[in-house]
Amino acid sequence: MGLGLIFAGCATNVNSYERADSMAPPSYVPDRRVITDESLSRKFQVVSINQATVSGNLLKVQATIANLKNNLRTLNYKFEWVDQDGMAVDSPNETWKAIMFQGRETKTVSTVAVSPRAVDFRLKLRE
Repeated sequence: MGLGLIFAGCATNVNSYERADSMAPPSYVPDRRVITDESLSRKFQVVSINQATVSGNLLKVQATIANLKNNLRTLNYKFEWVDQDGMAVDSPNETWKAIMFQGRETKTVSTVAVSPRAVDFRLKLRE
């Protein structure tokens, strides 16, 4: 019996609940996925990406990411910004960031462009 209690305390799956009819429908961005690491794509899934404009002219992007496994996992991500000519826009927030997920947990990551020149983005993921 004591052993069962120990294992019960190790569960890391996360249950989530939300309003059935959202009061805040997002503006989803159709995305193109370039998968170079099949192992990573079996562990994490980008569920959706949405965007908004903040402070009048800055692009804000948010991605919802799900841990597809039952155990605690760390994911590294970064956003890169692109201008209307397809050129990179330097940004101090373009560094790799680590985020921990419990088993089956879904989280959002977001960033805001530091320049109105940024009109597009790339989201990169790695373990």
